[in-house]
This record gives sequence, C-alpha cells and structure tokens, in this order.
Amino acid sequence: MLEFARLGKAHRVSILELLHGNAVLDNDLLAKNDAKGDVFAKPRDVDFAFKTEDKGRAQALCDLVNEKNFGKATINYGDGGTSWVMVVIYMPVTQHLLCSVSAFMACLGSLFQVEYDGWGSVIQND
Repeated sequence: MLEFARLGKAHRVSILELLHGNAVLDNDLLAKNDAKGDVFAKPRDVDFAFKTEDKGRAQALCDLVNEKNFGKATINYGDGGTSWVMVVIYMPVTQHLLCSVSAFMACLGSLFQVEYDGWGSVIQND
C-alpha cells in the first residue's frame, strides 16, 4: 500500500485500469469454465504466469513470492530470451478469491515491470 501511495496520480489510474481489465478477463475465464462444469469450490493448483525479457526482474519477482510465501514460484527460460515466472497456489477458484489473488498478481507484475499473463487451472468437475 505504501508503494502505491508514492506513485503519481496518472500511475494510480493505470493501476485501476489494469485491475479493471484483469477482472473482466478473470470473470470471462470463470464463466467459460463454469459452462464446462467446473466446481469452483474444489481446491486445485492454479498457475499464475508472468513473462519478461529481463532475467533480473524475473528473479526478483520469483524471490519475493517465495520469500513471502505468496505461492511457489519458479522461472522457466524460453527461446529468444523470454523468462517465464510461474507461481502456483493450491486454492479453490471461487470468484471472489480468484479475482482477488489474480488482482494481487497483476499488481506484482506492475510493480516489477513484468507482464502478468493470467492464470489457469485444470477444471474440477468430479
């Protein structure tokens, strides 16, 4: 919160726009998964993905997530210099919980200046 308080007004607006756009995408994916019979209350591994060309930023994000136990983060190095930070959290994907965690991940992406690429999980319909 203090980090955001030091940012200029224009940046706060972009954070709000980021959160709004992220919420729309999250709810769209939840609706698609609901149509496939996903039982949102059933816990499962949820993957949150970030990508960047900057290995230092990828490592800093990975370190923070692991040090603060926000999830289990790993880095995968792709072709062309792209680094993927994957954060896995075992959780249900009920709308309020998933949207809150995804919003937090979007904020982390913004703070570390890496692209938050969204989330995914295996549908649980048993």
